[in-house]
Amino acid sequence: MPRIFRQVALALARPPTLSQASSTVSSLLQSQRLSTPRPTVLAPSIAFQSHSLLAPTFTGLPSALLRLNQVRWGSRGTEYQPSQRVRKRRHGFLARKKSQHGPKILARRRAKGRKFLSH
Repeated sequence: MPRIFRQVALALARPPTLSQASSTVSSLLQSQRLSTPRPTVLAPSIAFQSHSLLAPTFTGLPSALLRLNQVRWGSRGTEYQPSQRVRKRRHGFLARKKSQHGPKILARRRAKGRKFLSH
């Protein structure tokens, strides 16, 4: 998730007046120009409404509030789908015998006294 500048987070926390809005936008632009080179992070373009009591609207990019709570990959924990065939091919005795360092693995397991050398 892209990092949010401190000034933008403060702007989201409370709606600024028009005089504060122009100084906040100018300070954001200056901090982006003067900061050390980083990967490009696009800040949302801020279009303030005419009435100073109304909250600012964000145009161009998705709403900044939605970006704060963005979930990129959904739920986790469904990666492992067991298959006996794949398990034996990958970690089985014959796979250990065929690989370059497999016989060393089997020898270490024999030396340790393992009941099962591999799958």
